[in-house]
Amino acid sequence: MKTILAILGGLAVAGLASPVVDIQQRATSKCFAGTNLYFLQGLSDADQDSYIASIKDFGVKVVRVWVNGQNGDGHCEKGSKIVVSVPDLETTLLQYHDETLDALDKVINKLAKNGIKALVSPHDANSLQSSRSDAYNARFGSGYFYEQQEAFDIYDKRLTHILNYKGKYSGKVWKNWHEGIMAFDLQNEPMTTKTSECTSGDTHGWACGRAKHIRQALGADNPIKVATGGFGGDIVHGCNFMEAATKCDAIDLISVHRYAGAEANNPNQWANNEKNWIKQANGKLVYVEEWGVNTDSYDASKEYPANMQDMIKAGLPQLYWQILPKKVCDYQKGSDPYGIHIGSGVPFKEWIGKMNSANAAQDWSSLGF
Repeated sequence: MKTILAILGGLAVAGLASPVVDIQQRATSKCFAGTNLYFLQGLSDADQDSYIASIKDFGVKVVRVWVNGQNGDGHCEKGSKIVVSVPDLETTLLQYHDETLDALDKVINKLAKNGIKALVSPHDANSLQSSRSDAYNARFGSGYFYEQQEAFDIYDKRLTHILNYKGKYSGKVWKNWHEGIMAFDLQNEPMTTKTSECTSGDTHGWACGRAKHIRQALGADNPIKVATGGFGGDIVHGCNFMEAATKCDAIDLISVHRYAGAEANNPNQWANNEKNWIKQANGKLVYVEEWGVNTDSYDASKEYPANMQDMIKAGLPQLYWQILPKKVCDYQKGSDPYGIHIGSGVPFKEWIGKMNSANAAQDWSSLGF
């Protein structure tokens, strides 16, 4: 999730009750629609089941989840009660709390049983700052983490541990579980806390080094993909398509993170970028891993369909930030006004169905789409 809000004005898009979607004839594989939810494993069993049943009904194909701690003290997180407690995977570097992976395995297993794949982010780069500091920030900070071989080696061991973990609930070794896991990010938003690391070209080789490590652990013929996770955060920082990623053979998927304004202010904002993004990707698959409607400024019931229509025209698969569970408690949106609750009047099922039926601009058939 990006850490700054764009200050954007504009009018809501009208007349979208029965739009005609121009589904171009492109690759034979289809687009797919999904969502992010970083706290799914923190929900109660009943709330997990209810949420998964709802997004399955909508047609969601992929859910992006995090290897992170959950504070199950009953607090309100984006309108949901968090009741499951697990620590960060590493409260001390190289010492792993597998109960954290157990909690995540439980929800990935539930998703898989409902025909939904997980995209796993193994660490959040936003933890490399004082406001969210974890063991990596305490040891290396946001700079040395991407510069020093000691940090690379320790993080690679974390990645190896995650990939070789055998699920408490699924019974699956994650690196072999292609039916349940679509891809592993290198990290959530690598270098977002120090974008000079990516705008200067990743001179220390963090990106491709980590990607090669993951691919070696997965195996050359493993259908599970390696995704970038959105270098630099929002695309405005100029890092999503950095050459250190697009020219790395071990990276399969380029993750776009883009938080834009109203479709009326920038018509075809997705379709107008798609061809250039694919060109920059150097043969890699491009998808929108994070995007969102600023619900403080715009009517999500109009903007969500307007943006989806545009991405369908472009043939861009996408994961929304975030389709949230039904709201059960009040919270302050703060710097993240993009979540849309189930039951809020946004026609998720209609537009996710249209996206799943649309031809993709690239060939995603190796992932079953």
